[in-house]
Amino acid sequence: MTYPWSFPEGQPSLFDDGPAAIDTRLACRVVEQMQRDPLLRRERICVEVQNRVVIMEGRVGSVDVLAVARLLAWAVPGVHDVNVRLYVV
Repeated sequence: MTYPWSFPEGQPSLFDDGPAAIDTRLACRVVEQMQRDPLLRRERICVEVQNRVVIMEGRVGSVDVLAVARLLAWAVPGVHDVNVRLYVV
């Protein structure tokens, strides 16, 4: 489950329209989609977004999991590119 968090003073909030806030919202949406998927729910994938490019890092259990993670990230509206740094173990 994803919980909202507050930003330290001087940091952008989720309600700003700046690039950092857009990236934060995209990262939240990608993580939410991954948590809904039974294949990805238990995987340890770090999701970061920079300039609307999703960066996924970590280790996954199979090639199928890697493929699903990539597809889910691409399916989020507003994502311009997906950089997959996932390793199958």
